[in-house]
Amino acid sequence: MSRSHLSVCLAATTIALGGCGEPEQIRTERPVLRISLDEYRVMPQNISARPGRMKFVVRNTGTLPHNLAIQTPPEQAGDKPEDVPGGRVASMQSGETAPPIKVTLTPGTYRLVCTIANHDDLGQHGELIIKGPPL
Repeated sequence: MSRSHLSVCLAATTIALGGCGEPEQIRTERPVLRISLDEYRVMPQNISARPGRMKFVVRNTGTLPHNLAIQTPPEQAGDKPEDVPGGRVASMQSGETAPPIKVTLTPGTYRLVCTIANHDDLGQHGELIIKGPPL
């Protein structure tokens, strides 16, 4: 190989490898939590996530109508839980997926609950724990 040809190859290799290295960490989307509801279950029932804005996609896989509320637990016994602002999915019929909702959650424990009739009492609830550094 001639000296000038070798120089061209080395220069091309240097340029090509110059863009290599550690990729920049860019996060373009927040987490998407996919929740399924059926007769008296919220699936998954126990979820952990980091603080920040997240999108909830909720589908009714059961045969009865269901909804979903993201609630803060009551501060004292006897108090009612409160819905997180923007954290409620309207009632869905069997097979429907609700329009996604986006909420910002801070560290803490939240309830995921169907508020139709006595579905909560029959076990249709779950827990969402938000902890760690924000995304």
